[in-house]
Amino acid sequence: MKSSCSNKWGGFNRSLLAVAIAGLLAGLGGCTQSPDDAAEAPLTPPAEQAPAQPTQAVKRLPVSLNTVMVAMVNQAADPLWVAAWHNPQTDADWRELQRRAVQLELSGTLLAVPGTGPLDEQWTAKPEWQKWAGALREVGASAVEAVAARDVDTIAMVGGQLVDICEGCHRDFKLALPTGGQFGELSPTVDDFEQP
Repeated sequence: MKSSCSNKWGGFNRSLLAVAIAGLLAGLGGCTQSPDDAAEAPLTPPAEQAPAQPTQAVKRLPVSLNTVMVAMVNQAADPLWVAAWHNPQTDADWRELQRRAVQLELSGTLLAVPGTGPLDEQWTAKPEWQKWAGALREVGASAVEAVAARDVDTIAMVGGQLVDICEGCHRDFKLALPTGGQFGELSPTVDDFEQP
């Protein structure tokens, strides 16, 4: 059952995600003009200005892809998995799950760009890696919709798809060290959420 709140904020998340991605890409892409150049540039009326040039492509994230996976994907995925057996009970629970779903969708986008890790450029250059990153972005988008609808059955289905994506990508690229030892033990178990 959709609430008016979930309908209102469902569209907001899409807009927020688009703004966040655009801001991140613009910030990471670097500038083409220094502040001194901007101060010296002649002012021209808008009609005479040259057409806007495409934004410079992002060349590298400031962190490794492993960090994105551990700090963003794990942190976003775990609450979605847990929601399938421990349904959100309050509006605050749903808002937190909503943030995690948006985070998951964004992380798929970030994983398509190399970071600072030693294998990041090699991984992102491979079509198979890009396929997994795209699948993660798509399952994140499905999670955003499921959470907005407060549809626990679809959230559980998304969680299963997420397992397939994560296991498939790790089988292809990172079988030996799933987290590389970063951030300690992350994934909760059902026991972590049982009421005393």
